[in-house]
Amino acid sequence: MRLAITHATCWPEIRRGSERMLAETGRVLAARGHDVTAISTTPGLPAGGEERRGDVRYLFLPRREPPGILARLRQVTQHHLFAWDLRWALRDGGYDSVLCLGWHDAAGALVARRGGAGFRLAVVMTGIPIRAYFRRTPCDGFAFRRVLAGADAVVTISHFATETLRAEFGRDSVLLPVPVDDAAFAATSKPGPDGVMRILFVGDADEPRKGALLLAQAYAMARPRLGAAARLGFSGRASEATRMAILDALPEALRDEVDFHGVGAVEDLPALLARASLVVNPAVWEALGMVLIEALAAGTPVVGCAHGGIPDIIDDPRIGTLFDPGPFRRVATNVEGLAEALLRGAALAGLPETAALCRARAGAFAWTTLAPRYEALLRPQGARSGVGVR
Repeated sequence: MRLAITHATCWPEIRRGSERMLAETGRVLAARGHDVTAISTTPGLPAGGEERRGDVRYLFLPRREPPGILARLRQVTQHHLFAWDLRWALRDGGYDSVLCLGWHDAAGALVARRGGAGFRLAVVMTGIPIRAYFRRTPCDGFAFRRVLAGADAVVTISHFATETLRAEFGRDSVLLPVPVDDAAFAATSKPGPDGVMRILFVGDADEPRKGALLLAQAYAMARPRLGAAARLGFSGRASEATRMAILDALPEALRDEVDFHGVGAVEDLPALLARASLVVNPAVWEALGMVLIEALAAGTPVVGCAHGGIPDIIDDPRIGTLFDPGPFRRVATNVEGLAEALLRGAALAGLPETAALCRARAGAFAWTTLAPRYEALLRPQGARSGVGVR
């Protein structure tokens, strides 16, 4: 098949789930014999520039910023402008199928189809689709509903997202998790115990929804029962104000136990996750929670909030534990529940069978497991079932 995969920004310039999925989906499907073009933007090449990344052709559209007042009002964004430019690239590209990793892209793809393009269109909802998101942007709400009606396949990445789309918009979808390239994590040896309980948060600590401050509060509560030596690490963006708030949430005697690793390099993450005793994601409104899958692939048990897509990952008490978020709007509030979950997770970290169980669970989300399902999703109706050849 001749495939296009689209997203307004790309990896590794921006390290989020959609950008990683753009890179990995292209690489995996190209390795399976398909002719793949990834369409995005980047500051590294001029508009209209192309480059090869392995077997994938990257086509870069102009990165355009909207006028100031429209940007402030969220009526026009970079994603809108990318979708507008995307319609031309898709209309004349001769693609059999297009996979859009955002609904803005899919709206542009629908315009391309009205202009004569005949590709199959699948759109992945990498977030949790709720009507409230469109209250301030009713035109976006209209366009989103057009995408739901016009796409050949709509993908949601967790049971929570699937049920929310059906309840909020009356649209059924295909449930397909975002696959994880687990090879580097599975190949990383997990160090033997050294008597230190290392609890690690990986994510954007500056985003309150992610729960970094809640974790610091829970760590302080659980610390007397964690043993003689423990460390609390934060990997990812953390401004000076966030770092100070985290330290202020801890008794002075515990502040020296905190490590801020920064954003770091992509290639350092497998070793960081393998060295951790426990990886914690206390966020609400997570569509899935890919870092937990990566931690499991590294053999590390996990703790997560019983909200959003995280329960899809932590489905076995032998590989991790969930905590109830408590009353919340944007941030989980159950400090006591998270503290108890930390203690249960710490107990798992000390069991010899935990690493193998964690890695086995991660395999359910690996590309080797899910690639055939994505391939089938993209195959135009009437096409033969064999893998396409360039």
